Amino acid sequence: MKNKYTTSDIAKQLNLSRATVSKALNNHPSIPERTRKLVLETAESLDYRHIRRKSIPIDADNNFQGSEPEEGFTKKVAFLIKSSINIFQEEFWSEVLRGVEESARQNNYQLVLTFGTDEDLHEGRLPDTIASHSADGIILAGITSKRYTEVVTASGIPVVLIDGYYDSDTSRVLFDSVLSENEQAARNLTCHLIELGHKEIGFIGDISISRSFMERYLGYRHAMVDADLPINKNHCILEPSQTNYYSIQEFSRQLDAMNPLPTAFVCANDLVALQIIRYLESVGLRVPTDLSVTGFDMMGKLTDSTLPLSRLTTAEVKADRIGARSFEQLLWRMEHADRPYEFVRLISPILIGESTTAPTPTSKTIRPVEKN
Repeated sequence: MKNKYTTSDIAKQLNLSRATVSKALNNHPSIPERTRKLVLETAESLDYRHIRRKSIPIDADNNFQGSEPEEGFTKKVAFLIKSSINIFQEEFWSEVLRGVEESARQNNYQLVLTFGTDEDLHEGRLPDTIASHSADGIILAGITSKRYTEVVTASGIPVVLIDGYYDSDTSRVLFDSVLSENEQAARNLTCHLIELGHKEIGFIGDISISRSFMERYLGYRHAMVDADLPINKNHCILEPSQTNYYSIQEFSRQLDAMNPLPTAFVCANDLVALQIIRYLESVGLRVPTDLSVTGFDMMGKLTDSTLPLSRLTTAEVKADRIGARSFEQLLWRMEHADRPYEFVRLISPILIGESTTAPTPTSKTIRPVEKN
C-alpha cells in the first residue's frame, strides 16, 4: 500500500481529470455537488490529507488562503498570480498550482494563493502576505512585469518565477526562473515544417509578453536561418497585444493583408493556434490542406467542435511538473541564498498531430482580390 496518495491517484480511480479533482477538493463552485462528494469520499478512503482543510477563505485583501495551518505546518509560501488569470478555469495554471500545492503539502508548507490586480502591478503594491514578511518564500506565476518583479525581489524574500519577462541583459537577473524548454522545442517544430517541404513559414505571437514567447520566436528564427530560408516579416505578427492574440478580431486585419499567405504558421501557444485555425476556416481555407499550423503547451484537445481537427502539432508542457519543480527550486534557494541565480528548464517533446502536412500545389495561399 502507498504511504502517500496524490490527486493523480484519486483522478485515476474515479476516471476524472486531475484539475477536476483539485477543484472538488477546494470546494470550487464549478464542480457539481455529486462529483465533489464522490471525490471527498474517495480522498477519505485513501487518507488523503488535503480533505482535512476547511473551506478556503478569501480575505479582505484578496488573498486566497490555499490551506489552513495544520500540525506540522510551520512555514508559508505565497503563490502570487495576476487576478486577471482565472486560475481554476485555465487548464495550464490550474495544473501549475496543483503541482505547487502537492509539493508544498509533502514538505509541510502552508500554501497561500495571493492575487495581484493590474493596479497593484502598476503601482508596485505588494500583498500583505509579502509586505509583512509573513511568507518564507514566493512563487511568481504569470507576472511578466519587470518593474513589479523587481519590487517583489526587493522584499528580500526568496523568489522563484514561473516563466517571467524577457530581458537580454542577464547580468541583472535577481531571481531563479522555472520554465519549459522553449527555444529548442520551437526550433524542432519549425524544422518539422521545413522537413515536410514548407519554405514560407510565419510566426504569430506577442513576443513582448513573456520570456517563453520570445524564446519560441528565437527558436523559429534559428530554424529558418539554419535552413537558409528567408524570414518574411509580412508573414509574422509579433506586436504587443491586449489579449495575447487570443481574439481573432485583434489580428484579422493583418492576416487579411497577407496575400499570399505563408504555407505554415508557427504559433506562440495552442490558444493562438486555435484562433489562427478559426480565422482560416472563416475565410474558406482548410488546415492542414491549405496551411499547416503548430502550437505549443499541449493545452488539451481543441474545444471548438466546429473545427475538423482534434489534436494540434504542438510541444508538450507538463504544467504540474513546472509547478512542482518551482517549489523544489524555492526550497533549494532558501538553503543556498548566496549561489548564482538559475534558469531551470523542463524538456518539451514535440507531438505530431493533425494540423501539419506537406504543402501541395493546390494549397490556397494566394487569395483572389475582391472586385468592387
